[in-house]
Formats: sequence, structure tokens, C-alpha cells
Amino acid sequence: MSSESVITPQMRRLIGAETAPYVIDVEAGDLRRFAEAIGHGASPDRNIDPANAIHHGGTVALPTFFCPDPIIAAELCGLIRPRPFQYSIDGGSEWEFHHSVRAGDTLRLSSRIAELYEKRGSAKTGTMLFTVIEVRCLNQRNELVGVARGTAIVYEGTQVQDGQEQA
Repeated sequence: MSSESVITPQMRRLIGAETAPYVIDVEAGDLRRFAEAIGHGASPDRNIDPANAIHHGGTVALPTFFCPDPIIAAELCGLIRPRPFQYSIDGGSEWEFHHSVRAGDTLRLSSRIAELYEKRGSAKTGTMLFTVIEVRCLNQRNELVGVARGTAIVYEGTQVQDGQEQA
């Protein structure tokens, strides 16, 4: 194991570079299917935020509709993230919500690498590269719908030789 950083100058140049927008035209059926897929049942009423629907009209999407998985959404946007190792794991996600999404909205998602850092893991994982991905979503009125952040972790892993793990 080398003490050199796995993060190359080429990788550092990826930090902050934003992708072109990925456009989603939201239809009522999309909202229903999303609600069903995450266990909110087939009833359209379960996909409505009553406070917003009453005051603003229309079916309101469940909050994570705009970006259920930041790592996958970033790939849809065309984000290329560094993967110097063979093994990977999802390091978790977080969301900020600013405006509701409704049927008829047009969403524009763009993504960027917000941060790269590395850590030394256990003997089994070895060096780990953490990529923090940020996905921003704007609606047709150019309002910020939300921001989703996900952490992708790729790691070295170990090789088995003669029944013994080798780093």
C-alpha cells in the first residue's frame, strides 16, 4: 500500500464541474407509480400533501420524487465520477426540500462532484475513495425544488491467495 493519495490532479479537476441538465416532464401517473414503488400504496390520496393541495391545487409529489437516489440521478445527468477501485458501496444520502413538485411541472436536474476525500479502511477494505455528489433540481419557474447529496464509496478490497487475505 502506497502512502500516495489515490486522488489524482485529474480527479480534483472534476470537483465542482456541473453537468448539463437532465429534463423530466412530470405526469400524474409518474407520481402514482413513485408512491406505489416506495410503499405508499395505490391510492392517489396517499400521494397528496393536503396542506399544499388545498392552497395551491393539484397533486403534490412525495418529497424525494425529484431525486430518489442522487448517485443514479447524477449518472442520468452524465456525471462521470472517479472509480479507481473495483468495489463500491452507497455511503448514504440526504435531501433539502424547497418547493413542491406537481403533475405538469418540468424539472431540470444537474449534478456535480462536491467533494472527494479518502480514508484508510480495515484490512478488508483498504483505501477508500469517498465521492460526495450533489444534484440540484429546478422547476419550470427556475425555482429551486431541492438538493440531494449522495456519497459513493469505492474501495480497494483484498485479494485471497492460498486461503489468506492479501491487501
